[in-house]
Amino acid sequence: MVDTAALFLALKDKKLGGAGLDVLEEESFLKEEAELLYKNNEAPVIKTALENHILMLLPNVVITPHNAFNSKEALFRILDVTVENILGFIEGKEVKLVKGLEV
Repeated sequence: MVDTAALFLALKDKKLGGAGLDVLEEESFLKEEAELLYKNNEAPVIKTALENHILMLLPNVVITPHNAFNSKEALFRILDVTVENILGFIEGKEVKLVKGLEV
């Protein structure tokens, strides 16, 4: 677990020589920019998003993509669910619905 603001300051003040990150703080809350700008309670998320953006631009920070779903087994599960969803759509059945998404 990393405090993004503290990490940025430590890098800026040269207390740390660099950082390697796989996950960015609050990345699960990042949404379309317009949505962030028009919601009143999103200020902390915007601040963290800006800190993350600054970290991504630093030459001594490496951020890797998530690889949790890159195993052979996980990819086959994803393909199986995708095929199941396509076949369900063709047959007019609701399969593996995602709830809570606004369209």
